[in-house]
Parts: sequence; structure tokens; C-alpha cells
Amino acid sequence: MRYGALLALCVVLAGCGGSLGLGSAPADDVCRGATGVETPESVASTAPPDASRVEVRGDGDRLPVNATVVWLRVLDLHGLSPAEVPAPVVRVAPASEQTFSQTDLDGNMDRFGNLIGLNENQSRDVTLTSPDGYVAPPDFTDGNYSRVNVGIGGDDPVADVEATLAHEYVHVVQIETDFCLTDEELTQVQANVSPGMFDAVREGAAEYVADVYAERYLEGIDLRAERRAAYERARPNAWKLSRAGYYYGYRHVAARAESPRQLPAVYETPPETTEQLVHGLRPDEAPPVPLSVRAGEKWQSRGTVGELRLQVALTEGVAESRAAEAAAGWGNDTLLRRGDDYVWIVRMDDAANASDLETALESHVDGLAAATDPIGRPSDIAYRVVRVDEETLGLVVGESTTVESLRISAEGEAVNVSTEAA
Repeated sequence: MRYGALLALCVVLAGCGGSLGLGSAPADDVCRGATGVETPESVASTAPPDASRVEVRGDGDRLPVNATVVWLRVLDLHGLSPAEVPAPVVRVAPASEQTFSQTDLDGNMDRFGNLIGLNENQSRDVTLTSPDGYVAPPDFTDGNYSRVNVGIGGDDPVADVEATLAHEYVHVVQIETDFCLTDEELTQVQANVSPGMFDAVREGAAEYVADVYAERYLEGIDLRAERRAAYERARPNAWKLSRAGYYYGYRHVAARAESPRQLPAVYETPPETTEQLVHGLRPDEAPPVPLSVRAGEKWQSRGTVGELRLQVALTEGVAESRAAEAAAGWGNDTLLRRGDDYVWIVRMDDAANASDLETALESHVDGLAAATDPIGRPSDIAYRVVRVDEETLGLVVGESTTVESLRISAEGEAVNVSTEAA
């Protein structure tokens, strides 16, 4: 598999299973299947039964739908024929009811995430809902095939099971066709885009195709409404962040494609920032605004936090819609660390956006400082919001003496960070 660096195994957190601003939709693409043969526009041709049939293993009596029929429908939506993409094996099991602890959810998050509220309300484990599923690529199975693992509960609606299966089949298509991209295109994406950004597009595409599938074949299911509700009620915030790739990934893909056959063009031009992901923008739209931060040598750059994490963190202190509005004017940011102290410089698009964020951020950190039972956060941590210039804010987090003594000033487009001991 050529795209292993960007196609990490999908560890499903809530069933690995609308549109924003309109962009010009790409034309339908001609995809090359796993055999390397171009697929024509029509895929009505039939394939030998052994090539198209999906083998069901495990507790197959739990599966209330025809796995092969769903597979053929998903292929058809992509403009692919069963002769060109090997059918997967589906393994059915009872709903896993797998739980994720704070440690599980926090695996990729550093201490700063805890300090700004990305793990608040983590007083209990999060339990995986059903139906749920994930895909094991051929390299992880006992044969030359992809395996779709599906967990089904006794009361799961048939339509939900079928939509989940369709979602997982999209991942099989992605794996077997390398996203319908050439070696050169894959290399270009790998060079320009982080795995996290591409993961959101990967999941968003699976959600998008499942939506198209549901509209065409299912009744009594509204995946868009379910997806939005699941994202908005997701807690703790580490869990919400994990769901963001599905929610915003779907919206990004839906804004860029009018048909699953246009997905290769979406895969080829994934967002490069979470701002572009959240707002459905192309990688050449809304590039980060200039931001240079100068600090003493003891301060180390921790990179960019991004609009999405800013938004999710704010939801701990303000309403969901208010957090989205306050983060929407994000232009760029830089995070610095010195020991257990942090400085987060956020530059917004304009002064009005900066004022909006300043109000929300003040309310948010006041709530964090007043919390009587912080989870994974020292009780004596201090916060200070600084208005650096018209468009720029600074958030200082750490030991109270450092927080109060730190100086942040603007010099043109640059920001200077200093203390007497810097």
C-alpha cells in the first residue's frame, strides 16, 4: 500500500461510521482500481460471483443486510466495478462496548491541551456506541484482502447498520485504490499535508458517501442531523476533538464534491490548516496571515495549535455557537513553551475578530481558573489574556509569577516575548 504514511488504521471512536461555502465542483474523475485498469463512467457490468461476493465471517446472523449488495452499491457510487476492486471480508461481532479512558483520549495531546481545557469534564470513561466498525488493510489480515470489522448491538436499527457498513466500505475503496491518485499525486500530498489533515478528509469522504448512499437507498435516517448532534454533545473535549474529523471532514468534502466520483480531486487537494478544514476551503484559500514571534532562547516553539483546537477548547467555557464564532476569525498562531509555562500567540484576521476572541477567551480562562475539581490540571495554574495589538492576542499559562511578569509586545508584524529571566 503506497499511502501507509497517511492512511493509518482507523481506530473507531464512535462508529468509524452539511456543506459550507460553495466552491467550483471538480469534474468526475476516472479512477484506477486495484488492478490499475481505468474504470469507465458506467459500471453496470457484472463480475464473476467469486470476485464480487463479500464473505461474511463471525456472528453473521447479527448482520441484517446483504453485505455484497451494499458493497456493489458503494462501488457504483464511486464509478468502480467489482472486477477492479477486490471484495473485502466482513467480520461481524457483538457490539464491542469498548471504553476509552482519559489516557486513551489524551494520547496525542501535550500538557498544554490539558491546561486550556481540551480534557475537561473527563470524570468518566467514554463508551463506544453501536453499530461501530473499522477496516484492517491487507497487511494486517491473514490473507490478501481488506477486512471490515463490524460490531452490532441487538437493538441497532437496520438502516444504521447498513450506513455504517457503507462508510467502512469507502475505506476499503480508499485502501485498495490508493485514493485513486497517481504516485506523483500521492507524493505531492505527502509533502504538503499533515497526516491529521488527510485523516479528516479520509473520514469526511466516508461520511459523505454514506450520506449519498442513505439518500438513495435508505429510509428513516438523517445522517447529517445525527452527525451534527453527535459532535455538539461530545464530551469530554478530547472526545469532541476526535469527532471533529468526521464532522468537519464531512462538511469540507461536501463543499468540494457533488458526487462520490469527484472524490479523487478532493483527496488531491486536502486542506493544509484546520481553518480550511472547518470552512470548506481549498489549500490556496485563506492562507495563514504573517506572524513572527521572537523570544529568549529558553523558550521553545511548539508549532501551531490551529482554529479547530481553539474552537473546541472554548466550548468548555462558552456555548458551542459562541465558540465557533469566536474562533472563526483565526489567522495564525504560535505556541511557545519554557518548562511548565506556555505562551500562545494568536493573530486574528482583523481587530473585530480579535475583540470577539478576547471576550470569549477571558470568559473561558476565568472558568478554568475557578474550577474546583480540574481534571489533569494543577489547581494553582494561572492564566492571563494579553491584547498585543489590534489583531493579536496572547494567552500566558503557567506558574503565577511567570504569568504576571511576562511581557508581550508588538513590533510591526512581529511579536516579542520576554521576561527578566528569559
